[in-house]
Amino acid sequence: MHIAKERDRRKNSRRSDKVSASKVLQETCNYIRSLHREVDDLSERLSRLLATVDADSPEAAIIRSLIM
Repeated sequence: MHIAKERDRRKNSRRSDKVSASKVLQETCNYIRSLHREVDDLSERLSRLLATVDADSPEAAIIRSLIM
């Protein structure tokens, strides 16, 4: 009887570990997607800023290096 309870406990623990790992993976993927959106937004903002400065200026060089 004790062995069966221990087996069930381990089985439930493994199931819980899988759910936890799945949740962590999903949260990580969501975070990475969020970071991609932020990078896209910043890239767009830098591109717009670059269009407003002299192409040969030091500022333009800095902006281009950030976009690359």
